[in-house]
Amino acid sequence: MKGIREAVADSFGLPKDVMMNMPKLSIGGNREVYIENYKGILEYTADEIRLSTTIGIVRICGKNLNIDRIRLNDIFISGYFRAVEYEL
Repeated sequence: MKGIREAVADSFGLPKDVMMNMPKLSIGGNREVYIENYKGILEYTADEIRLSTTIGIVRICGKNLNIDRIRLNDIFISGYFRAVEYEL
C-alpha cells in the first residue's frame, strides 16, 4: 500500500525523490558520484564510504575515494569505484 506522500507524488506527477526525501544518485562512469538526500556519513576510508539514507545505507567501494564536497543535503565523491550498493 502506498503512503500519502507517494500517492500525492503519483497524482501530481512529482518526482518521488523530492516528495519522499529519497536519495538520488548521479553517477559519472566509475570516477564520481553525486548523492542528494543523504542523512549522514557512517564510514569514510580511502576504500569504502557508507552513507545513511531514508531507505537504508549506500555503500561505495573502490580506491582513492575522496569526499570532494559535502553540504547539508548533498555530497560529491570521487575516486575509482568498484561498486555502489544499497544495504537494507
